[in-house]
Amino acid sequence: MDAPGKGLLKVVSILFIIFGAIATILSIVGLIGAAALSAWTGGVTGLLVVAMVLLLIVSVLELIIGIIGLKKCADPAQGGFFIVTGIVLCVLALVSIILGIAGGGFDFTGLIGFVLPVLYIVGGNMNKKAAGTSAAA
Repeated sequence: MDAPGKGLLKVVSILFIIFGAIATILSIVGLIGAAALSAWTGGVTGLLVVAMVLLLIVSVLELIIGIIGLKKCADPAQGGFFIVTGIVLCVLALVSIILGIAGGGFDFTGLIGFVLPVLYIVGGNMNKKAAGTSAAA
């Protein structure tokens, strides 16, 4: 069975893996720095440590989503996975963009964080349509 969204989903999944790996490394470095700063200042920056832990969790999830997406991109029957994942990630990215604007500025990396999940939805929809037409044939 042909998966028309395979190329798009593969590229987006690889981008998720790359960005997730970079973000994971940076969040680990940030967590170490935040923990050292918190220990040095007597715990005043505990909120920073919590934020770094949350960033680490999100980074690892992005990495995992990219790996799973890379494995599932060739199967048209898995189109629903990409659509649901893309919608969830779009909502999270939209919340992040809104909070960023409310915090005083617009960040273009937030826009990239919104575009990639949209491409997941598009590729998943292409595969889902292909799975539906081959099941009907």
